Amino acid sequence: MRGLLLASLLAAVPAGAAEPAAPRIDFSSFTLANGLRVVLSRDASVPVAAMTMIVDVGGRHEAPGLSGFAHLFEHLMFEGSKHVPRGDFDKLLETYGGDNNASTHEDFTFYYEQVPSNALPVAVWLDADRVGALNVAAESVKNQIEVVKEEKRMRVDNEPYGAMLYVDMASHTFSNWQNSHPTIGSFADLDAASLKDVRAFFEAYYSPDNIIVAIVGDIDLDATRALVSSYFGSMPAKPRPKAADTAEPAPAGERTVKLADEHAKLPALGFTWKGGPERGTDDYYALLLLGKALFSGKSARLYQRLVKESQAAVSLDGGLGFPISDADEYKAPGAFGGFVIHKREKTAAELKALVAAEVARVAKEGLSAPELERVKTKFRSDWLRGQETSLGRAQRLLYAALLDGDPEAANRELSRFMAVTPEMVRRAAAARLSPAAATWFELAAGEAR
Repeated sequence: MRGLLLASLLAAVPAGAAEPAAPRIDFSSFTLANGLRVVLSRDASVPVAAMTMIVDVGGRHEAPGLSGFAHLFEHLMFEGSKHVPRGDFDKLLETYGGDNNASTHEDFTFYYEQVPSNALPVAVWLDADRVGALNVAAESVKNQIEVVKEEKRMRVDNEPYGAMLYVDMASHTFSNWQNSHPTIGSFADLDAASLKDVRAFFEAYYSPDNIIVAIVGDIDLDATRALVSSYFGSMPAKPRPKAADTAEPAPAGERTVKLADEHAKLPALGFTWKGGPERGTDDYYALLLLGKALFSGKSARLYQRLVKESQAAVSLDGGLGFPISDADEYKAPGAFGGFVIHKREKTAAELKALVAAEVARVAKEGLSAPELERVKTKFRSDWLRGQETSLGRAQRLLYAALLDGDPEAANRELSRFMAVTPEMVRRAAAARLSPAAATWFELAAGEAR
């Protein structure tokens, strides 16, 4: 039903008409005495609820020697707590027809459960029990370190282009270790992790005043407020370590990095511009849409130039934040980047010339009004679809609360994107995507590192 309504909304807008705003996400918010921030939003159209939680800790919060700890805790949070034996977290949710997952990012860790609305008390209790009394036992830590190491082998070490995308591009783009090391961590740091270090990390970051909860769906607002207060309210706030210094020096000039990948079948060219704009600035909105214009879909500029016209490449991806973070998770210091898999008979120099020429053209001319309008139309469509589910709305509210400092930003953002002009795109490209700020990555296929 929602999909049909969305299609009708988009189809009903005549050419040149004002852009439709996203439906407002109505919400209320409050803060417990211990600092836990809570956002509630009611939608009784479907009898389900999303219990979501964002913890203000990610890869950039880790200290040297402790890389991978934020991601390790994403795993440990499912390994049992005071009243929930190991393995019972998933079993309990599945009994009620619910599902759950989590993800670790550069700047935060995100958790969610989706349940029938009558099972919401179970989801809230489960999260409260693991935040307040996680079982950080030696056996669980050891087991999950091995799970993380296997994940790294599969996604990074033995995956074609994995090391380039998940490790090399960040490590050579950024100079500050806080920004350059991989969120998944290193084998050396994981193997050296002591139980004391692991417990200290949990105590430092899994504190109620470092967490935001959003509950969205078929809920009674007063009852849900009482429920969260009952389960989370007695937890004490904990001291926080000094914030990590994530400042980056200015780019030192154009650079080229040579890489090799024995698992890759075709060569690749990567590129990044360090010094991405602050979230919420005009350049942020302009570059995010420029990334869509350059990389998204078969009508994108670089797809047309590299794949269709020159027939030099076979696939590409990129945009604001790439490959370090997704655009909606973006937080400075950031980057604007891209990745192209190209044919063997084409050299990296040829691909680089094509990419550089297209970026230079945007920096000189911007995007045409019709081209920018097409990008905005697709972006608006994707935005509306992302807001169709309780989980999507909860996630949007949480990201706004953490990254923008205000959940209300979730209701303002689309209009900011729709206000971007061709001249704003031109200025942002000229200021941010200069040759002096670029790092190029030339990957040789079928060769050992």
